[in-house]
Amino acid sequence: MPPVGPFLGAFALIVMVAVCAATAPVLLGADPGYLTGLTFVVQWVPFATVLVLVAVHRARRGDGTRGLSPWTLSAARVRGNGAAIMRSSLLALGALLIACIAPILIAGSAGLIELRWVDGAATAVALTLPVALLFMIPVAGEELAWRGYLTTLLSPRGFVTTTAVIGALWAVWHLPLTIAYAVAGDLAPRDVVSKTVDLLLAAVLVSALRYLSSSVWPAVFAHALFNNLFQMAQYNFMTPLSELSDGSYWGYMAVSWATWVVIDGLLVIAVFRRTRGRLPAVPGSAAQP
Repeated sequence: MPPVGPFLGAFALIVMVAVCAATAPVLLGADPGYLTGLTFVVQWVPFATVLVLVAVHRARRGDGTRGLSPWTLSAARVRGNGAAIMRSSLLALGALLIACIAPILIAGSAGLIELRWVDGAATAVALTLPVALLFMIPVAGEELAWRGYLTTLLSPRGFVTTTAVIGALWAVWHLPLTIAYAVAGDLAPRDVVSKTVDLLLAAVLVSALRYLSSSVWPAVFAHALFNNLFQMAQYNFMTPLSELSDGSYWGYMAVSWATWVVIDGLLVIAVFRRTRGRLPAVPGSAAQP
């Protein structure tokens, strides 16, 4: 595989330039509506960048993984791993339901938010899973890179380092988008902060799913569900975040993050018990320092 440092540096530069270019018109005063459709395209930039960089590396130097495609090294093959993929996807579903519902119930009981059931909530609940499955298509463009190829590339460093590096880069990559929406007035500055923390915590979940399943697809599913489930629940079952006072907002977030820490902690324990923090080696894929 390519040397980690140069590959990761080039990858980070390209994906950051792409997302900054996509959001720059909003910073210059454009309406952010165009981002709704463009985001689906930008989500495929990470894996497209991996494909280009791998092709450039192999053309210039060649290496011992010439027979292993980026698709294989991204843990995208399903054959022979269906049971593990299904188990880890169900684990993702359970973990995300707890991470979503528990803070709402706890914060509601504490008086930080008002619990509610809006008209159409039942339909929103029924559509959440089908919508998440559909959104796996654009999300795959991200995860085939983040929890796919890059996780394989960094895996000799172990679970903690791999998760921290990729999670930090993943969160930073989203900042131009959230900042653009904040500049346009669609998000409050506090939402930029909270969404960044949410991504850092969710990064542990999706990384653990990759390690536990040896597949990228549970991470793809979890990412797609994460994008839809929380927005649906926060709109239909509680006071909208935009209407909360700062005290109530940060109180709810503190409960949510504490819930995430517990879930992530249990997943990390599971990863180390089952894998000792190491991915099963892909033949010929040892990364260079």
